[in-house]
Amino acid sequence: MTATPQAGLGVEDPSTQIPDVQAQLLLHQAKQPYRVEDEREIPQALPGELLVQVQAIGLNPIDWKSAEYGFALPAFPCVNGREFVGKVIRLNCSERKTIAVGDTVLSVCTDYRDFRKSAFQQYAVVNDFNAIKIPSNFDSPRAASVGVAFVAATIALGICLGLTFPKAKSSQPLDLLHLARRQGDDEIPEDVYEEVFNAISLWNRPHTGDWILIYGASTVTGQVAIQLAKWGGLRVVAVADLAKHGERLRSLGADELIDRKDLEKAAQTIHDQIRQPIRFALDAVGPETAAWCQDLLAARTGVQHRSSLLQSGPNSTALGASSSLPHLVCLTGSLKVENPNVRVHQVPIKLFHTNRDIGGTLSEWLSSLFESAELQLPDTVFEDGGLDVIGEQLERLKSGELSGQRLVVRLTETE
Repeated sequence: MTATPQAGLGVEDPSTQIPDVQAQLLLHQAKQPYRVEDEREIPQALPGELLVQVQAIGLNPIDWKSAEYGFALPAFPCVNGREFVGKVIRLNCSERKTIAVGDTVLSVCTDYRDFRKSAFQQYAVVNDFNAIKIPSNFDSPRAASVGVAFVAATIALGICLGLTFPKAKSSQPLDLLHLARRQGDDEIPEDVYEEVFNAISLWNRPHTGDWILIYGASTVTGQVAIQLAKWGGLRVVAVADLAKHGERLRSLGADELIDRKDLEKAAQTIHDQIRQPIRFALDAVGPETAAWCQDLLAARTGVQHRSSLLQSGPNSTALGASSSLPHLVCLTGSLKVENPNVRVHQVPIKLFHTNRDIGGTLSEWLSSLFESAELQLPDTVFEDGGLDVIGEQLERLKSGELSGQRLVVRLTETE
């Protein structure tokens, strides 16, 4: 049974019959297994949105962590999943001239509160400016391995730290911080306003040759961050399990490799091998490793605790209090205790879906990187079986079996 086309829903793909209902992978409570359910409603593409038939789903650690620990689950039953690849079957927009019905796109679902956009279903919606076009000569399921990592790493480095990136076919570098700060007050969500406008001074941004420490460098986000940092002219200290991932990290451009197995020894090795200040760090693992990064930054920079910080607190935007602090971006979780001598950042990832300029810029850049093959994608494991096998594949992620890799589940045409 197929749905009758509805007025006002834009352009549809005449070769694709859209059914009345679909299957979704649902989570009914935290700490319970996911369950496939049929006869679920197919989301409507509102003005400015596309409807996509899902063909491949990229699995991310948050897909099992949110279910296990009960966070980022706004309502039950919950449709989870942060990235997917699929075919555009309905357009309800006029601004994205580069996207057409029948195109294959990658969607990165940073708007986790809107289940219409979640990946664990057969049909999903994506904002027109968040649809990342995949070139016809590209192995499209592979794109589902890197979307979340690219968006997170680019916003972390580009907005939190203010790093600029060179862009192929463009004489002007990509300055995301400048792009974000020229937005109107009503175009930046209130809960990330401080991070965008006051977290780093313009003269404290990274300069060519500066060092950045990346903890969890072997994670997919870490692998992307290494490449972005190198493109931006930085030197990279990569902390990871070197026995497993050292060769890969070196191939991505890391300048110094540090083994994470003995963190006391790791700190001493960094002290011995790198004499220059390390003003920037990115942690892609969790609060405990972020705390280690924070301690290392505070010790390396020699910043002294000043009365201005005592008066205004660790998040002060006063020039005297913040202009010379080292900067730490926490990608996973929050620090239990923040050192007032280190400026700690949380990634304002919602800018990807709340701001057309920022989201559209990142989407178009990633599409161009797919076309040019400049971005090295992670090693990817592909599994067939669609929604039915996602639960067991998430268990593989949870076990650590796929360290440094991404897992992509393919859906069949008839699923």
